[in-house]
Amino acid sequence: MDIIVVFAYFILGVVVGATGVISLALIYAKRSLDKRKEETKSPGTKMESVGSRMKKVKDITTEQLDLQSQVVGPQKNALHGRYKNDLNGRIKELELQKADILRSIIADGFDPEITVVDGAGVVTTIKLSEFLAQTGVVVPPKNSQPTKQVNKFTVHKGGKDDGGNTTH
Repeated sequence: MDIIVVFAYFILGVVVGATGVISLALIYAKRSLDKRKEETKSPGTKMESVGSRMKKVKDITTEQLDLQSQVVGPQKNALHGRYKNDLNGRIKELELQKADILRSIIADGFDPEITVVDGAGVVTTIKLSEFLAQTGVVVPPKNSQPTKQVNKFTVHKGGKDDGGNTTH
């Protein structure tokens, strides 16, 4: 009789443990699905703040300056030269990321004043749009229509076909 009772308690423990594990897995799965549904319901409401994006730009600039200080030193050998070329490529990638973030700030309708330090150490405060124009980053106007390049022609949204069988 004692073996039957021990066996019954063992079976009961296994069943309760398995039930607990399954129920916890279902609870976590439901929570993650609910979070995902919330994100898909309102994709535009979760916009990153301008301050956090500017912090990212600052971090990218700091990384660029660190990499630039490594590139400036003399080249020791061919392998070191290849490493420096990789660093230059990384600096350019970071510059593109920074430009994309700054463009997104302008695209959201913000034009904050930023403080810029040039190579001589002169500190100036200018608008972000003016800074982008000085650095050569192209920012599309706010009211511009999207365009599409087709071969050597540019097609503007809303443009109409003349109906002719014209070939160019």
